[in-house]
Amino acid sequence: MTDTPPQLVTLRILNILLHIAHLAIILFSALGWLIATLRPLHLLLQGVILFSWFGLGAFKGWTYCFLTDLHWRVKQAMGRPAQSETYMQMLANHLLARNVDAGLVNRVTITVFFSTTLLSLLLFFRGH
Repeated sequence: MTDTPPQLVTLRILNILLHIAHLAIILFSALGWLIATLRPLHLLLQGVILFSWFGLGAFKGWTYCFLTDLHWRVKQAMGRPAQSETYMQMLANHLLARNVDAGLVNRVTITVFFSTTLLSLLLFFRGH
């Protein structure tokens, strides 16, 4: 049995935590608008995502995600460089067990994001 360096253990834990954070954010972004009491939090999350994509993205590349950037840095430090530019691309490739067109993944991601944001805004201001 070989000893795993403490730094690698820490990186593995961070990798798992970043996967959990990504999945939680994706699920809440897609579904959080459905629960009236969670809509303010949903809108806050959507605002943070918009800021990352287009605020920070103005300097780092449109649809830049600071969480993905951190996650890919952790993977690189583990010696496992990212195989895709976005987490959604990696997730689609993994779930479908094939390389999914990046443009398609981006279009679906943006469509779902703006659709759920619009629904959340409409329902929030209608008071439902």
